[in-house]
Amino acid sequence: MKKIIALFLFVLLFSCNAQKNASTIMAKITSECPSDGTCEVEILKNKQLILHYDDLGGMYYDIKDQEGTTVIHFQYNKTTQANLQDGHYREDIIFEIKNSTNKLALADSELQQTKLIFGRHCFCKGQTGYFKIEKGRLNLSSKKDEIHFDLSLENEKVPQLIRSISI
Repeated sequence: MKKIIALFLFVLLFSCNAQKNASTIMAKITSECPSDGTCEVEILKNKQLILHYDDLGGMYYDIKDQEGTTVIHFQYNKTTQANLQDGHYREDIIFEIKNSTNKLALADSELQQTKLIFGRHCFCKGQTGYFKIEKGRLNLSSKKDEIHFDLSLENEKVPQLIRSISI
């Protein structure tokens, strides 16, 4: 009986993982990534970006299943020395598009049609968190399972390293 339960749990574990990976696509970045770190992009098909605010006005997000929308998540991780406890530095750029979108050209406040947010994570007192982006440009084209976009953005609340992305 124990063997059957163990086998069932093993199969269940790997079947859930297969479903998760089927909706996540890694994309090729054509813009430069800072030489002192790594950059990656995930395209999350049939997912939705949900923005939340805490009691202090800080923003955070959830990604949930939603037919008809895709979430694009860019992440830059600065390479730091392993022995530095507070040496990490990461920037996130996250936005959502409709799966039916073939072409998109947005500028400045129009960027919020995609829920575009910028995240900065480091040991930088008062200069971390997620922020809405309302200054920049997004040009996107999509056909079948291919997405190409150029995004330039400016965050006025905290310093940033990544100012443009091409995928």
